[in-house]
Amino acid sequence: MSQDSDDGHRPLPMRLRACYEELPKSERPLADVLLEFPGDLVMCSATELAQRVDVSNAAVTRLIKRLGYSDYREAQREVRASQEAGHPLYLNNSLVKPADQADSLQDHLERDLFNLRSTFENIDSASINASIKALAGARRVWVIGFRNSYFLAAYARRQLIQARDDVYLLPQPGQTTMEELAGAGPDDVVLAVGMRRRTPQLRKVMQVLASEGVPIIYLTDRRTVATREYATWTFACHTRGMSLFDSNVAAISLLNYLCTEVVVHLGERARARLERIETFLSRANEIEYRN
Repeated sequence: MSQDSDDGHRPLPMRLRACYEELPKSERPLADVLLEFPGDLVMCSATELAQRVDVSNAAVTRLIKRLGYSDYREAQREVRASQEAGHPLYLNNSLVKPADQADSLQDHLERDLFNLRSTFENIDSASINASIKALAGARRVWVIGFRNSYFLAAYARRQLIQARDDVYLLPQPGQTTMEELAGAGPDDVVLAVGMRRRTPQLRKVMQVLASEGVPIIYLTDRRTVATREYATWTFACHTRGMSLFDSNVAAISLLNYLCTEVVVHLGERARARLERIETFLSRANEIEYRN
């Protein structure tokens, strides 16, 4: 290996940039492709990658060795593991076409439809029904999401608060999450959203809540492992996008379904609350009713 002993902890793009200026001309086209689309390493064999940039297979082998990998497969394993963890650098690939190409939008649509269909086909009906009853009947509902899961949690809270009282979104700015949850108990329910890439804090919060007997509804992606053991009901969504960004279509749709069914389950109680909300909105002139 020509790189230092820390190579095993350095991502592919960092390794490439560290030696880029010293690369021979035969290897630079390969480096340029992998810097722009590192995800392509798992989509192509060494031969296919060489053909793409019109270099020899030997040039691919030399570059891989120069970067500190034992062989091409080791480099692929690193990239694949990083993709599964949701690392955005590795999710970028050349499959994504410019918007002016006719099939670009269709490819995007097909991926989202696949995610929707695959997610809903694997939902356990007993778990979904139990979750709806828990959300409708709990003393309080705590909706939790960190990092990129926060906006999904905020969406769920926004819907649920129209159907019932005492729905709280965490974390709140400037607040300590566990202080807010100190009074949570078995009569409450937590709706936790944990899409990749998760923070360690989510697992710790779920662990504490589970130890206190608080039921947890967990909306996550298919790759999660460690946090599942603390959930009462888990719903794994397909989230793979076309490239850099994950698709949250299935997660949004599932949350929409859960919240809608809570309204149905609560019946007259939910309708009365909706009417009261509309009355308050009208009195405060908070919504423009004329188009």
